[in-house]
Amino acid sequence: MTTREKYEAIRDAYGLTDYQVAKTAGIEKSTFYTWRQKGEENPKLTMNVANMLRLAAALRVTIEEIVGDQEEEG
Repeated sequence: MTTREKYEAIRDAYGLTDYQVAKTAGIEKSTFYTWRQKGEENPKLTMNVANMLRLAAALRVTIEEIVGDQEEEG
């Protein structure tokens, strides 16, 4: 499961939108837009470590739950 898929699963489990997560985390919505619209599977390409920590805190999970143990098809 990719980082984006993990994020989406956690977000959906809470019944949140990207806008709500971005607002709670204090991250620009454009970060999520770029990630989704440009097809980027890995948020580390569009978000720095501080933003990843904010994202994890907003979702009440550890950063490892979002980015750890990537299994990507290729």
